[in-house]
Amino acid sequence: MISLYRGIVILCFVALSAAVMLQDMMPPELADRNQSSVNFPRMPPDFKEMARKLMMTCSKKGYRVPLIMDNSQNSSYTGRDMTENPISVFPELLSSLSPPFLPRSPLKPNETAEEQEPVWNIPEKIRNCTNLAHMIELMRNTTDGHLCFMRAFLAPLSWMAIMQNGTDLNKDNLMKLLWAAKPFLETMPPSNFLLPPILQISNLDAIMKMFGEVFNVLSEDQRKEIIGWLKERIAESEFKCLSKPSLSSLLPPKSLSFKPPVSSLPKCAPKMLWLQAKVLTMMGPFLSRLPLEEIKTIPKEELCTFFRSPDFSPSFRNIGGIQPVLGRALFQRLQQECSSGNNFTQQVDRLGSLACFFDDFQSLNATLSKKLLSQLDACDNSEIAKMKRLLVQKILEKDNTSLSREMLQSLGSAASVLTLSKLSSFTSEDLDKTLASLGQAKWNPAQARTLAKKLLDETKNISSEKLLSLGSVVRGVSSGLLRKMKTEGLLGNEALKNISEKMSPLQKKALLQAFRHDVNASELVKEIPDSLLHSLSLSTLEKANLTSVDQLEGHSWTLAQSAYLVKKILGKKINLGALRKLVQAVQGVTCEMIESVNRTNVLEMVQTLSESSDWLSRVQIRCAAQKLFASLEEQRPGYFNDISVSELQALPTILLIHLPMEKIQNLSDSVCSAFLEKMNQVNLSSLPNNAPSRASLARKAIRCLGENVFDLPAAGILSLGSLVCELDPVWITSLNAEALNATLQALASCQHIPQQHREQLFRLLTDTYGDPSNWSEEDMRTLGPLLLLNNTAVERLPFRSWLRSSLSDLRDSLSIQPMPVPKEFRFWFDLSALRRKLFELKTAGTLPSRKKRQVSASLTVVPTLSAPILSVIEDLGLDNVYWNPTQLYRMTVQSFKDALPILGEITNFSAEQLSAFRAKTLEAWGSMSMLNDSVLTELACISQSLSSEELCNVSISSLDTLDLLNTCNFTQTQRSAVWQAFQRGTRLNVTQLGELEMEGLGQFICGLQPAQIDQLNSTSLRESVEVVGRAPCPLNIIERLKDKAVAAFGKPETWSEAQADIMGNIIAGLSAVEIGHLNSTVMSFIRSSTIPLIPPDRLAALSVSQLKALGPDNAAMVTDSQRAALRADQRTAVEEAMGVTAPRAESTSVNPTIPLPLKGGAAVQSMAGYVVLVQLSMLMLFGYIG
Repeated sequence: MISLYRGIVILCFVALSAAVMLQDMMPPELADRNQSSVNFPRMPPDFKEMARKLMMTCSKKGYRVPLIMDNSQNSSYTGRDMTENPISVFPELLSSLSPPFLPRSPLKPNETAEEQEPVWNIPEKIRNCTNLAHMIELMRNTTDGHLCFMRAFLAPLSWMAIMQNGTDLNKDNLMKLLWAAKPFLETMPPSNFLLPPILQISNLDAIMKMFGEVFNVLSEDQRKEIIGWLKERIAESEFKCLSKPSLSSLLPPKSLSFKPPVSSLPKCAPKMLWLQAKVLTMMGPFLSRLPLEEIKTIPKEELCTFFRSPDFSPSFRNIGGIQPVLGRALFQRLQQECSSGNNFTQQVDRLGSLACFFDDFQSLNATLSKKLLSQLDACDNSEIAKMKRLLVQKILEKDNTSLSREMLQSLGSAASVLTLSKLSSFTSEDLDKTLASLGQAKWNPAQARTLAKKLLDETKNISSEKLLSLGSVVRGVSSGLLRKMKTEGLLGNEALKNISEKMSPLQKKALLQAFRHDVNASELVKEIPDSLLHSLSLSTLEKANLTSVDQLEGHSWTLAQSAYLVKKILGKKINLGALRKLVQAVQGVTCEMIESVNRTNVLEMVQTLSESSDWLSRVQIRCAAQKLFASLEEQRPGYFNDISVSELQALPTILLIHLPMEKIQNLSDSVCSAFLEKMNQVNLSSLPNNAPSRASLARKAIRCLGENVFDLPAAGILSLGSLVCELDPVWITSLNAEALNATLQALASCQHIPQQHREQLFRLLTDTYGDPSNWSEEDMRTLGPLLLLNNTAVERLPFRSWLRSSLSDLRDSLSIQPMPVPKEFRFWFDLSALRRKLFELKTAGTLPSRKKRQVSASLTVVPTLSAPILSVIEDLGLDNVYWNPTQLYRMTVQSFKDALPILGEITNFSAEQLSAFRAKTLEAWGSMSMLNDSVLTELACISQSLSSEELCNVSISSLDTLDLLNTCNFTQTQRSAVWQAFQRGTRLNVTQLGELEMEGLGQFICGLQPAQIDQLNSTSLRESVEVVGRAPCPLNIIERLKDKAVAAFGKPETWSEAQADIMGNIIAGLSAVEIGHLNSTVMSFIRSSTIPLIPPDRLAALSVSQLKALGPDNAAMVTDSQRAALRADQRTAVEEAMGVTAPRAESTSVNPTIPLPLKGGAAVQSMAGYVVLVQLSMLMLFGYIG
């Protein structure tokens, strides 16, 4: 499939080049004919595979594969050139869509098997059609089921036709082609996203409308690419200029191996006002992804004209993922420039997702509050929960409105802000009548349990129909009820996908257990949605007996499932045909498989792998790079010393960055243009933060740009992409003012900034833009992340009216990595100072606004609240960890109970804070003996505050309660107490624990005594080992669990890659002998969180080859104490596995005194004289020139 995209890209590029060359030579009459006729493009080599894959999606939507009447004897199209009409391939592809690769299509009511599979006679007009646009028109007259398959068949060809004829197509033909191409656009990989040369404004409008329809399935990179493409097209057609200079125009002549074509169009002015009202209308949802600089340059008149037009509201309707900094900037412009205050509030129902940034709640009445509330469903900024509660309060306060069924219905998904006491006041009839609305809301577990209990009313059995009707309320259905239900009517139902995504892991396991009673494993794997598929055990997959990679298509697999299936189906070797079909299952490809590829196929193999880069691990990338480089050097010794432009372009960028340092530096200047093109889009996340190749790549890129640093344009620096993040601050000071400012602003987007650069970079930042205490709101938006270079600067920020929202937006815009993350792959920024500052700003509620303004010049923090209140707790979220114990003791009981959904999610309160919460728990419920499943569900991780004795005496009879508490940080004695409470509440003994009980126990399985571990059922453990393997048990318990795992899976030396992954922490229980016998191929499949748990003396039993096979992530998790137990050659092996074979030398030079540009980049000429004198010496010092 993937190589098809590559084939289409190549063919389109060739055809596009030819079209441009011939356009001016074409006689007018031929041009006119071309406008009205669209020939079939030549099919790329893998067209059949791509069309087949798109056609399979039709069957998954429930359309039945039609049987085609055999017209081969009298067909006029037999043997015809495929460029005239490709329809002869269609029946062949349909016939390939046969079981066992397709899900079953249940018969409709009153439908017989004969009626289900009608024979379709393709109309003669379609068979004999020689015009693609005309065929699309004829195709639209077919039935819905046939139409889906025909459209999927023509989608790739239609997009190719647009690419080849973009400048010549008339509006009517373009619309037809776009409609047919839509399924192809919805599946096109970001790496092969090529856009057509559309120039006519009317045609641009048509294609942007189509892009808007597929906006939700496009990646962020694709969305940005479309915005850049549209700007280029507008510049060329409306302003007759080039908005984006080519990389070759930024390079010195000696760096070019060829003379690039010279465009007749001049470069556009820096502040080209291209965002006119008609263009804003054309952009639709892509407006939400405009860069901040572009938002600033929209002319006021054009922005306000667009705001007043009927096209504004649809552009922002239910658009999620808007960067807070960008969304607030656009919102404020509309509010301040396009309407008066009162007039603006009257239009809140037109704001769409920009309503996420509304903050003037005092100006809203109940009616306007309802309107604003209806716009907030797609919001995901941190303050949205508080915002919804304030609006709901306004609505309920109107005339002392009581909670009625009608009111509940009108609140929609915002009903989730209602407290448990309010939800409990509704009758089951009220809830049942409003279930369609309630099922769309996001409920916490306690709310969902309350609602489900009322709706099901002590039901012993739940029907499929009732289950599907619950929507998100399904989160409150007990796992015990789910595992006993009859599943008839669930498989193949789209609603199953929706509700399963809302279920807890334990609920999914329970439902799968019910399915296994009613459906065989093979059918189950084919039919269930991916959200349930991920929870299938390896044992169930083994029973499904999948034997072909075709059966893996269209599914999402976990790492363990991928490893199992790939090895089962392909063995130890992989072929290119199979590799193209793996998609997410590519996770299971091992280094051994990569190494087995024949040298002549290596380049194509790595190109295919790179198309699935989102699913590749760092170790897979490393292995593929090493295999590629070795095969190229075997093919031609010194390959990289004299590599050509075309050869460099053929190398996947994700692998090129792993080229050894010396080979990077030896790349010829003649390939600089191709090198910079690759670096412009590079993702460095597969390289360790201290990898020497990071600096080496940056040095090479700088050399390509030329030796005259002061003359480098801003565009040249920005062409470095992520390598900007690796630039030395001393070198940056040698840039001219415009380039320096552009570089600093680009650094604000970096995920990694070398530790040794941060102090100097902050000095450069303050020298250029001034002390952060004096920054404007605009400065904060542009440079905000760089503020985190210095914690003291964050702490010293004075109170400003806009500071709280700006810092909240800053925190929301910064990516949070899932833990644990080793230091070598961790983002550079530390959010602790920012979180603390936000806590101070949000709790600064004791001074009136006038007083705040008076003290803001001298104070950075105003007095805080004496006790937490609900609105502030909601606003703080995870930052509630900064309350001191005294403040928590002062909290009212009602605030405590109402705030439990927020406080209960926090797992890292201190012992002193937990002591305060224990007191509040006693105050709220009177006695610990009152604590049962329902109360513990409310308390969630606040139950960490209870002593072991108290936990031992609570009433626990539900697995779902344990499943909820499994994310909390209990001590070992607390785990033992919870296990005892559960055992007493359920009267289960250890031998009765089945797979679902083991899953539900989670970390509390650590609370069993070693002798009890020995009594666990091995078969049940085999099914639940993936969850048990995540439990943070002490070593003596892990060792007992390891013994049970050996009984269930065999000796460790026989464990496969998939088994090594699901074992998790159980691996840490292996003896030194056992761990030394593990196969090297499984080492990178061990979970990285397990590595620090392995005792140092046992890790030291690993051989050098085993340590090298750990892979970057696992090697980076080796602790100092473990490293100390290793020999020198073992430590070297760990560094090699991590990708840090030689530590990067830190710069010890003093920053030379160079006058820097004033804020905003003024005083360019004052720098020039100094720069000329010191530039060469600095470049030599830091290695940027030889």
